[in-house]
Amino acid sequence: MYLALVVCFGWIFALCVHEFCHAVVAYAGGDKSVKDKGYLSLNPIKYTDPGLTLVVPIVMLMIGGIALPGAAVYINRNALRNRLWHSAVSAAGPFGSAIMIFVYALPFMLNLVPPDSDNWLYPALALLVLLQIVCFILNSLPIPPLDGYGVIEPWLPRPMRAAMDRFGQYGIWIVFGLLWFVPQLNSALWFTSMVIASLLNVPTHMIQLGYKLFSEQKFYLVLVLIGIMMLSRLGKKAKPQQSYTDEPPAPIRARAPHQEEQS
Repeated sequence: MYLALVVCFGWIFALCVHEFCHAVVAYAGGDKSVKDKGYLSLNPIKYTDPGLTLVVPIVMLMIGGIALPGAAVYINRNALRNRLWHSAVSAAGPFGSAIMIFVYALPFMLNLVPPDSDNWLYPALALLVLLQIVCFILNSLPIPPLDGYGVIEPWLPRPMRAAMDRFGQYGIWIVFGLLWFVPQLNSALWFTSMVIASLLNVPTHMIQLGYKLFSEQKFYLVLVLIGIMMLSRLGKKAKPQQSYTDEPPAPIRARAPHQEEQS
């Protein structure tokens, strides 16, 4: 029970850091609206999105991954000063994930973990390292709407961007589909992540133990997900709805004046 909860909350914290990095770079780049939206608070309720919080966990579970919540921040890209800031905002998320990889791997890198330890906390940390590596790899892919594409998107010719915008709404599903229907890709993703984890001195047997124990305790994860959704809905009901002159934010859409974009 404790391992599943630590992994879940550890992932949520890392996810908040990921989204916070998007927001803080956007704020520095000119989008001051992220402060009013609460994105600079590291509050997980501010980052929850009904679609990502429900759909992504189910898909990840289907492809043999871990059913954990996603998140989103909405950036007013038109407020950013130039293309460099556009790229920096997208790159900030994976950078935050990279930070959390090293944070969770630090006890192993400093040889603070006894090889024969039976403390459940170490397998939990080992699994968190692996999950963050997978998150970093997937998010760095140059496919819309992932962050890797957001880095290069401002520098692409307009016709190519328009074509990718049309493709973008299906991009994440294509990635999931490839991982599901092409076992070699799925295996390559996890194998590469395991190799990187081993380079950080994270023992493979602790990752495997963490995954085994977590799989046995997924029931608690479902309770956490339900709790997150309830808190998210309560938070949104308690806060008066703001009226925007912007078009509704969307992950991929041809930009218009005052439009917000999800990161």
